[in-house]
Amino acid sequence: MPTGRGWLVAATGALLLAAGVVSAYQELALLGGLALAAVLAAVLLVGRPPAVLTERSLPGRRSAPGAELRVRLSVRNPGRRGVQVSERIAGAGGERAVGLPPLAPHATGGSGYRITAARRGVVELGPVRAGRSDPFGLAALHRPCGAADRIWVHPRWERLRAVPVGRVADPDGAVDGARAGTLTFHTLRDYVPGDDLRHVHWRSSARLDRLVVREFVDTSQTRVCVLVDDRPTPGGDARLDEVAGAAASILATGVHSALHCELRLVSGRGRESTAGLAPLLDLLAEAAPTAGADLGRALRLARTRPAGDTAVLVSGALSDADVRLFGQLGVHYAGLLAAVVGAEERPAAPAGVTLIAAGDAAGFAERWNEAPWSR
Repeated sequence: MPTGRGWLVAATGALLLAAGVVSAYQELALLGGLALAAVLAAVLLVGRPPAVLTERSLPGRRSAPGAELRVRLSVRNPGRRGVQVSERIAGAGGERAVGLPPLAPHATGGSGYRITAARRGVVELGPVRAGRSDPFGLAALHRPCGAADRIWVHPRWERLRAVPVGRVADPDGAVDGARAGTLTFHTLRDYVPGDDLRHVHWRSSARLDRLVVREFVDTSQTRVCVLVDDRPTPGGDARLDEVAGAAASILATGVHSALHCELRLVSGRGRESTAGLAPLLDLLAEAAPTAGADLGRALRLARTRPAGDTAVLVSGALSDADVRLFGQLGVHYAGLLAAVVGAEERPAAPAGVTLIAAGDAAGFAERWNEAPWSR
C-alpha cells in the first residue's frame, strides 16, 4: 500500500507522464513513467506480510498507578521474508507503539519492555503489528497479529475506619446475597441430594408427590450500595480519578468487613461483591466521564432494586437538587450518605442525608474517619 509520500510521487509521476505525452516531450514522459514504476516496485517489494505468531507474558492483569509492569513478548515469523514488528500500547495517556527487533524468515524472537501507568484506567497491549516498508518510504503494509491483553489500573484506596450500616428487617429474605442456613424460613424448594432430611416439609411433599425442603436465609444480611457519578465535571478525568479513589475506599472497607456491596455507575453499569473486591475495582478503572449519564434515571433505577442498609453517592459535583433527589432513596435504605470530592461548592444536605465534602480522595478518607460512625 503506498504511503503518503508514495501517493505524492505517483500523482506527480502521472502528471509528468500526461504532460510529456500531450507535449510530445519524451524526457518528461520518461521521468513520469519512472516515478510511477518506482511506486509500483515499492508496492511489489513490500508484498503481503505474514501473520506472525505471538505469545505475551504478563506479571498480572491488575495494577496500581505508578507501579511498573514488565511485559515479555515472544514472536515467531512463519514467512519466507523478514518482517518489522511493533507492539501497540493504548491507555489513558493515548496510544503509542513499541518497536521490537526485526524478525528474519522462519525466526523466533523475544523482547521485553516496561510500562508504568500514571493514573487509573485500562491499558490495552496489542495486537502486535507485523509488516514491511521499502527503503524510500514509498509503500508500507502492516497487519495486526495475535490477541490483545488488558491491564486494569485500579484507583488508589485506603482502608477506612468503618462503613456505617443500618439493619433492615427482611423477614422474606428478599435482600440479594442473603446467606442460607439460619433459622428464618424463606421458601420451599425441591429436594436435591445432600439436603438435610430434617428440613423436608412432609405435608407439602405428600401433597405435591415429590420431596420439597424448607430453605432458610440470614435476615441480618447487610447491603451497601455505592453509586458513582460519572457525569462530566469541570475537573474531567482527574476529578473522576479522585471520585473513583473515594468509592474504592468505601467498597474495599465494606468487602473486607464481610458486607454485601454493590457498585453502580450513573451511566448504567454495575457489579456486586459476590466475586470479591477485584471486579468492583475493575469497573472503577473502566469508568470515564459519560455525556449521556443521567443521575435522575440512575436513582429511579436504584428504587427498583432490592432494599438495602446504606446507599452512598460519590460525585465530583452535586447540586442541591441532586442531593434532594438522592434523599428520596430513604424509603429503600436506612442510611444515606453523599460525598462530594473535588468540587469547591458544597450543596445543602436535606434531612436524612449525611454529606461529606473533600478536595481529593485522601482528604475524603480523613473526613470519613473523623465522622462518629456507629460501626
